[in-house]
Amino acid sequence: MRSQRSLCLCLFLATAAHAQVATPAQRKEAATHYQRGVALSKEGDFAAALSEFRAAYQSAPSYEVLFNIGFCERRTFKYGQALRTFAQYLKLGGDKVAADRRAAVAREIEAVRALTAPVAVIVEGEPATITVDGEKEGQTPLTDFIPLGPGKHVVRAEREGDVAEERTIEVVSGQAQAVQFSLRSLSRPVEVVLETRPSGALVSIDGAPAAPSPRTVQLKPGAHEVVARLDGHTPARTDVVVQPGQPRSVTLELVAVAATVAAPQSRPFPIVGVSLLSAGLIAGGLGVFFAAQATSSAAEVTAFARPGAATWDAQWVNTERTGQQQMLAAQLLLGGGGALVLSGVIATFVSAFADSPRPAAKLMLFPTAQGAHASCVVSF
Repeated sequence: MRSQRSLCLCLFLATAAHAQVATPAQRKEAATHYQRGVALSKEGDFAAALSEFRAAYQSAPSYEVLFNIGFCERRTFKYGQALRTFAQYLKLGGDKVAADRRAAVAREIEAVRALTAPVAVIVEGEPATITVDGEKEGQTPLTDFIPLGPGKHVVRAEREGDVAEERTIEVVSGQAQAVQFSLRSLSRPVEVVLETRPSGALVSIDGAPAAPSPRTVQLKPGAHEVVARLDGHTPARTDVVVQPGQPRSVTLELVAVAATVAAPQSRPFPIVGVSLLSAGLIAGGLGVFFAAQATSSAAEVTAFARPGAATWDAQWVNTERTGQQQMLAAQLLLGGGGALVLSGVIATFVSAFADSPRPAAKLMLFPTAQGAHASCVVSF
């Protein structure tokens, strides 16, 4: 089997006739690569042979080498490249291609067609470079289908200024299919919808003048600062990262500011008023007590003064004097207590209802011939 493959290959391989434009050094280098390619092909290492034949063609282009390149491309499953290479071989060789070689090329093309499925690659917009399994297939719009063998293949579309995309497809022999790309621009503005809750907030982007939400803007890919402001709410801020070709919507939540309620002003305890009231009541109580004692003493003196009573002596003089002192004390205490109670009522009222400094009171007692005079001065 090995000898048959070598014999068949020998029929396909031809000695390279180098173009006249190549220098002697280039022709020598091309011949070296060519002979290596022939040897590797005989050993069945078609991938390495393909590299050598391509290097030979690059050193000194010659249409004869294209047949060898196409032959190795088919056996390394580069079916689309093999068809293009055979077509170029027939075109450049023209009438110089022998009939048996044309028949061999026809068999190669027929074998490729039988093994592959036609795949159409479509890219919207400007021309894009198409690669399949890492091998360049050309630029769109492609003039023909790409023949791919059975199995999985990675189809990639690239265009300067756009985001490259790739798809993995499953190919079945004889079943045509299409792969379509819509490349996203790296610089083309993207539509972004900006909303706020509640709506109507003023939204600014990157410090530009603000406009009410909701609003729709066109932003270039990249990061943008968005700030929303609304009266009675805390401003909301976020960074929006725009991806090429990916429209998006952003909602900013604004938190209402709690209304400040003034706490009722606490009033100090009316200590002055309460103290005055307490003192007045105590004084009044003592006054009543002394008044009762004075009344008792006066009753005793009155009883003694009736006709037939006991002899008036020092005891009764003391009783009368004590009664007079008790009456004086009662008058002073009742008068002062009344003044204190009145002052306490006024001071308590002022502390409870008036916005003024804390009240102060001063009580003054003046003895008189008739008893006593009480004076109370309250400041508030």
